[in-house]
Amino acid sequence: MIQQSPIKIWRKFNNRYRLLGNECVDCKNRHYPPVQVCKKCHGTNLVAYQYPNTGKLISWSKVTAVSKGFESYAPYIIAIVELEGGERITTQIVDVEYEDLKYEMKLKAVFRKVFVDGNRGVIHYAIKFKPL
Repeated sequence: MIQQSPIKIWRKFNNRYRLLGNECVDCKNRHYPPVQVCKKCHGTNLVAYQYPNTGKLISWSKVTAVSKGFESYAPYIIAIVELEGGERITTQIVDVEYEDLKYEMKLKAVFRKVFVDGNRGVIHYAIKFKPL
C-alpha cells in the first residue's frame, strides 16, 4: 500500500467521518460527498448538510477476493445503503452474517478502522454500517 499524507486525510475528515455533505440552496439537491457545483442546477450556492446516521439496505454482495492490505477482513460485505435523506452510498456492512441480510434492513453508521499505512503509517478510519 502507498502511504498517504496525514494532511490529505484530514482535509476529508468531515465528510468521511461524519456523513457531512452539502445541499444546494437554489434547488435543494443534496450531494455526498460534497461538491463545488450542484449536479442538478449547476449552481454554486451550497451549504453543509449533515446526513442522518441511519439508513436501509438496498443491495449487497460478499467480497472474497480482497485487495492487498485487506486480507484480515476477508470475506466482507459491501453494500449500497440508502440514507434517510434519500442519498445512496456504497459502504461496508459489519457485525452481521451475510445470510442474515434482508432487503430494506434498518442500519446505522458506526466508526471503524479500515487499514494502517505500513508499520508506522497513518491509521485510516471510515464510516461503516451495522444492523440497527
